[in-house]
Amino acid sequence: MSDFELTAVQAVIDQATAAGVTIPDSVQAVVDHLSNDHVYPGGRLWAAAHPDETTWPVEAVICCDPATYYGPHRCTCWEPVYDTVQAPPVPVAGPDDLGVQPRMCGDCAYRPDSPERSEGFTERHLLALPAKAEPFWCHEGMVRPIAYRHPALGDIPGDTADWRPPIVNGVPYRADGRPGLLCFGWATRAAKASRNRTETAQ
Repeated sequence: MSDFELTAVQAVIDQATAAGVTIPDSVQAVVDHLSNDHVYPGGRLWAAAHPDETTWPVEAVICCDPATYYGPHRCTCWEPVYDTVQAPPVPVAGPDDLGVQPRMCGDCAYRPDSPERSEGFTERHLLALPAKAEPFWCHEGMVRPIAYRHPALGDIPGDTADWRPPIVNGVPYRADGRPGLLCFGWATRAAKASRNRTETAQ
């Protein structure tokens, strides 16, 4: 499950709680578990590729305390192998230093056929962001681990949707050190929402 999907699920839970709906502890526990798994992508990917516990070598369960106590999916020994070298981020001075992607990417989350819009709860969360002026960043130019490397187990291929740019004060940075660009699809909808608010206020 991606960061975006986890954020969307948590948003639904928060909205339900705010509306007075009692959320079972087991539901929140599942989300917390998935969130923890996402913090350790190498271990999660390796464990998913080796679902039969009897095949786990000793190196996968005694290399660190989290792996020993919680299982290989929580192993902290995996190091990301990035697709490119990350330059030091050049911090922005203000909103004027941020830009918008000049066109909609072929895999833009705001396209009607995108994976992010294939599920109702993620689509609702995605489409609500522009109206709330919550930024949604384009991943183009950002670093992605093509693999994770374990000192004893070797490499496991990375997740193609696992973008991991450095984030400074809420702004993700591209591999060349420049700040990320805001998503074109998001910006188009945010501009429309802003116009609607202005027209309503007049």
